[in-house]
Amino acid sequence: MSETPMTRNFQAGDSVLHRPSGETWLLACDQERSYVYPAGWPECRASAADCVLVEAASEAERLATLGAVSHSIGIRASLARQQLADATRKDGSQ
Repeated sequence: MSETPMTRNFQAGDSVLHRPSGETWLLACDQERSYVYPAGWPECRASAADCVLVEAASEAERLATLGAVSHSIGIRASLARQQLADATRKDGSQ
């Protein structure tokens, strides 16, 4: 399998292959620094360098994922709320 370098950070709603585990994960929030945060339990994080994009989320899917995760608790929810607020500000709406 030939891997293409990422030209963007991973985003909420993306499906990624976590190479060390061989699992495909749905990301709960956007990549934060060098980490990704998969959906599911238990809450965890992994190095983004260990992941390969399987399917990119659309912007609508990204925002829907951030919105759903933001109603939870924990670090993923905190990140999702922050990232959703940032996305809203970029759109010019409050």
